[in-house]
Amino acid sequence: MSTTRLIYLGVPLLWLLAGLSAYGQGTGCQFQSVTAVNFGVYDPFAPAALDGTGQLRFVCSGGGTGSFNNRSITIQISQGNSNSFTPRQMSSGSSRLNYNLYLDSDRSLIWGNGTGGSYQRGPFIPGNNVVNTIPIYGRIPAQQWVAPGAYSDSLQVVIQF
Repeated sequence: MSTTRLIYLGVPLLWLLAGLSAYGQGTGCQFQSVTAVNFGVYDPFAPAALDGTGQLRFVCSGGGTGSFNNRSITIQISQGNSNSFTPRQMSSGSSRLNYNLYLDSDRSLIWGNGTGGSYQRGPFIPGNNVVNTIPIYGRIPAQQWVAPGAYSDSLQVVIQF
């Protein structure tokens, strides 16, 4: 089973849109919130990459207490409007701005679906009936010569169990 939510990524923010509901018969996971990945203002003349962080918050319930009935989950993030995870691209009109989302604070493991050089979060067993918080690490590489504008991408976040 999986739970899917659409998110929109833009400079300076990552937004999560669309509602979710729990899936299954008394067992499932539901997104509570997503905190925007705040990149701030991108400066193409800056010598360093621009980093941002955000987070996913979700609850899994399987009836009972403790872990999620010992069920493991994985969390995947789609390529968005790119044809690849390396790199993902935001767009503003015909202009493209490379970026990526990562599992780790070192920004070395691209968060995707486990294909094309990406990794998924998990498998792991989340707490049952508690809010689970997972960080999202973002990076826009330095010195990309792009037109000024509001850049965005559309992504899907999927919890599979």
